[in-house]
Amino acid sequence: MSLLSKAQAIAAEMIAIRRHLHQHPELSNQEFETTKLVASYLSKWDIPYTIAESGTGIVALIQTPNATKTLALRADMDALPIAEETAVPYKSIYTGVMHACGHDLHTAVLLGTAKMLIDNQHLLKANVKLIFQPAEEIMSGAKEMLQAGVLKNPKVDAAVALHTSPDLSVGEIGIRQGAMLAACDNITITIKGAGGHAAHPHKSVDPIMIAGHVLTSLQTIISRELPPTEQAVVTIGQIHGGEAHNIIPETVIMKGTVRTTNPAIREQMPTIIERIIHHTAQSMRGAATLHYEHGCPALISDMPLLQLFEQVTSELLGEEHVVHMPVPSMGGEDFAYFLEQVPGFMFRMGTGSDNENTRRALHNHKVEFEDEAIQYGIAAMVNFALTYGEV
Repeated sequence: MSLLSKAQAIAAEMIAIRRHLHQHPELSNQEFETTKLVASYLSKWDIPYTIAESGTGIVALIQTPNATKTLALRADMDALPIAEETAVPYKSIYTGVMHACGHDLHTAVLLGTAKMLIDNQHLLKANVKLIFQPAEEIMSGAKEMLQAGVLKNPKVDAAVALHTSPDLSVGEIGIRQGAMLAACDNITITIKGAGGHAAHPHKSVDPIMIAGHVLTSLQTIISRELPPTEQAVVTIGQIHGGEAHNIIPETVIMKGTVRTTNPAIREQMPTIIERIIHHTAQSMRGAATLHYEHGCPALISDMPLLQLFEQVTSELLGEEHVVHMPVPSMGGEDFAYFLEQVPGFMFRMGTGSDNENTRRALHNHKVEFEDEAIQYGIAAMVNFALTYGEV
C-alpha cells in the first residue's frame, strides 16, 4: 500500500478535524481549544507532547532508537479577524473570526502526519518533532517557541513547514529555490511642519503636502534604486494628519510595510528610506524622521534539503505534480525565524479547483480550500520524514 493510499485512508478523519477547526477558529494567542483538540489526538495515538505554558501551542516528539538526527515539522493554528462570507456548511460560528489562510488545513495535515508516522514508526531513521504553533498571523508565535527552546531536547537538525496555495490545484505541491516568501518590515514616518490657517499656507509648513511628495518619492526606490531583477515592495498603508478642513496641522504620521527577498537589499532599505524622506521634507522646509522595525526575515529554502524533497515527492506523486513556483510571494511567514537557526524549507500545498472561490487570495472573506488537498500534504510530509534520516 503506497503512502498516498495510506494518506487517503485517513483523509476522512483529518477532513472532519479540519472542518471542526474551521467552524471553531481562534485568533492569535487564543488557540486554547485548538491546542486541546490537538492534544486529545496525540494522546489517543500515544505520542508524547508538551503544551506551552501559555496554553496555546504544543510540541510532540516521535523518538527513533539510535537516531542521530531530528526533523521538525511545523504547522500554524491561528485564524484571522475576518468575517467569513462563504457558503460552506462548516463556516465559522464566531462573528468576525475566520480561517482565511488555511491554518486549519495545516493543523489537520500535521495531525495526519503524526498518525501515519506513529503507525510506521519502525520505518523512521530520525526523531520527528511535531510543532503546532500559535500566533503566526501576528508574527510572534515562532519567536516565542524558539525562545522557549523548541529546537532543543533533542536538538533539531532541519525544519519543514507547508502552506496552502490557491494558485496551485489540488494534488500539486509547490517548491521554490531561494526565497519562497519575503522579509516583512514595518516603517513609521513622522513628518513635522508648522501649523497654521489653511487660508494662509505661505505662513505655515504643510506636512500634508510634504507627505504627498514623500509618498511619491518612496516609489523611486523600487523603480530607480534597486536592480529590476530584485523583488521589493514599499507600501504606505496609513496616513494620519489634521483635525479640521481649514487648519494646516503640525504633524503627519505615515505607516507602511517594506518587503524584500534579498537580505542584502533588506539591509540597505533603512538608509535609503531615511535619505529620501529627510531630503524631501527638508526641501519643503519641514523635517522627517523614520522608525524602522525589522519583522520576520525572508523565508529562504535550504537547497540540499529542497532538492531531496523534490526528488522523493516526484517519485511519490509524479514529476508533473511538483511545481516550481516562478516568483516568491511578497507575503511573510514567521517560519522564517526557524530557518535562521536550522536549515529547512516550506512547500506549498495546492488547494485550488474549478470552484472559483478556491482561487481567491488568502485572507479573503470568501476564500475556500478544497479538503482533498489534505491527503497530498500528509503524503508529501510523511514521505520526506521517512526519507530524511537516511541521508
